[in-house]
Amino acid sequence: MVWNSRNIKKWVKPLKNGLALLIGLPVLYFAAALLLSVLPTHPSEKNCRPEHKIFVSTNGVHLDIILPVENVDPDLRSQLQLAAGTRFVAFGWGDKEFYIKTPEWSDLTFPVAFRALFLKTETAMHVTSLGRSFNNWKEVEICDGQLHALNNYIDSSFKKNATGELQKLDFPGYTCQDDFYEANGKFTIFFTCNVWANNALKKTGIKTAVWSPFDFGVLHHLP
Repeated sequence: MVWNSRNIKKWVKPLKNGLALLIGLPVLYFAAALLLSVLPTHPSEKNCRPEHKIFVSTNGVHLDIILPVENVDPDLRSQLQLAAGTRFVAFGWGDKEFYIKTPEWSDLTFPVAFRALFLKTETAMHVTSLGRSFNNWKEVEICDGQLHALNNYIDSSFKKNATGELQKLDFPGYTCQDDFYEANGKFTIFFTCNVWANNALKKTGIKTAVWSPFDFGVLHHLP
């Protein structure tokens, strides 16, 4: 092909459109995330006395929902391999490969990050046994009905076999205090680990973000 001015002009517009799309989509995503993170949900008023406490924690990127061990649904608790002396149980949901291959941020590789960001990927539940609470946890008071709704949401996030049993992954976990289980749902940039946690709060009837793929958007609305 002879590259004259006509041929060049023919390709300039598609290239400009493609470049605008590549730049515009991430900008639109982050703008929507920031806006919907600031906008709060408006749960109905609860006519019940808050008798329980749950907690939300972050490692700086990823949120966990934490329950006192006695408040975890007994059927679910009986299947979890909790460490001796467990007082609190942290639940997280996320990309399975990311969980397994990135115990530390220094372990993050481009292929793992790319798959988590741009593809629909398999997921896992991360369950951590904790012997004490920490000052940086966000505390939320809830009543019996809310606790029941939260337990239902967490339980439904675990993928179970034909007999209703949890499916523990062979991956041993990061320490002797945590385990991974097969989970329901696919991880995408629109349904991230923090969207899962945000939805847990929505199901529980707690004021939270309309939608937030980032931890700060959820924490912003908590006491």
